[in-house]
Amino acid sequence: MIRIGGQSMLLNSTGVIAKSQREEESALLRRKVEELNKNTARLIVEAGKLIQESKQLSAQVKSLETPARS
Repeated sequence: MIRIGGQSMLLNSTGVIAKSQREEESALLRRKVEELNKNTARLIVEAGKLIQESKQLSAQVKSLETPARS
């Protein structure tokens, strides 16, 4: 971290960026991570529903394959 003209700057391997720019980028990344977490949770819920439906369909197929005993 360095100060140029009273402004905090971050020195990294690609150059110097303003602290405010770095904070904006960090906030954007945090929002993207939150969005990914929400989407992941939705996918997990949907996967659970699909697994249950698959089990139900499998049970129905097995019942149709098994001859009824009289």
